[in-house]
Amino acid sequence: MNKPLYIFLFIILFCCDAKTQTEYITNGSFEDIDTCYGYPAGIGFDVFEWSGCKGWSNPIGSSSDLWCKDPKYGMSSPPNVGVGFQYPKTGYNMAAFLVNSGITQNYREYIQNELQQPLQLGKSYQLSFYIALQAVDCSPTSFGIKFYNSKYRDTTRLWLTDIMPDATNDTTLIKFDTLNWQLVTIPFKANGSEKFVIIGNFEDSIRLSYTFPCDTSFWGIYHMAGGYFFIDDVSLTELPFQEPQFPNIFTPNNDGVNDLWKVDLSEFNEVHCVIYNRWGIKEYETTKQLINWDGRTTSGSNCGDGVYFYVIQTEEKNYKGHIQLIR
Repeated sequence: MNKPLYIFLFIILFCCDAKTQTEYITNGSFEDIDTCYGYPAGIGFDVFEWSGCKGWSNPIGSSSDLWCKDPKYGMSSPPNVGVGFQYPKTGYNMAAFLVNSGITQNYREYIQNELQQPLQLGKSYQLSFYIALQAVDCSPTSFGIKFYNSKYRDTTRLWLTDIMPDATNDTTLIKFDTLNWQLVTIPFKANGSEKFVIIGNFEDSIRLSYTFPCDTSFWGIYHMAGGYFFIDDVSLTELPFQEPQFPNIFTPNNDGVNDLWKVDLSEFNEVHCVIYNRWGIKEYETTKQLINWDGRTTSGSNCGDGVYFYVIQTEEKNYKGHIQLIR
């Protein structure tokens, strides 16, 4: 076999064997559209539907925006929203939503995506996107996601702050720089069959988290934190399975160090853990996904020093091993 043909076959075999990561978001960069509007969307106007922006819609009466190249009406791309031009993260298009807790308390805008396929029960996923902030003080730092099995649409609503999101980002990681796009990641575990996801801010104004330092001296009855956020390159992928870690020693002596035998089994829906002493007598039992054994029996009495054995059953696989308890 000649060398070029050998290399060609190797590349084919390698590519076919490689595992590809499934992307669940439809049209994550907002590039697949029919036409472009070019103005901020008015209340009740679904600019995504009007533009034929594949996969995206406006879930409630407050209206998010879609900025794109060569608009039919209004401003050209990139948009100038009063503080300078903002370019998309990639391509020509991007969306934007407003979080306003000033004149109209709790006014929020959201974007909704129809996933390419439903999520699977018990699987861990991560939704990520890039945001760029219009330069304002006291900018909110919390972004949440809410899943539905069917499309959500209620034009009578101007906020969803009474709805508990399924997951939110780590607000301590938000450090806004108006010159750059910032990555936001939100890991979560699926309940199964989710087909639509809503993205936005679900915090009530009285609990709104925002950037510091922040001058609140002029605030009255309403919290004035708010912001206009451009969003681009939205992605949702399954996280790789993480094998649980099983510590083999712990010291439950109440000194604040290694007092618990901790095992995270949140990757599984069904958990049954039993801990036996060296004579095979059951000392502790739990069905919790997060195990925090403090060295006591199920009845509450202390277990003595020594070696103990755990047997953990899940819907997918079982685990066995030993633990050394030292007080």
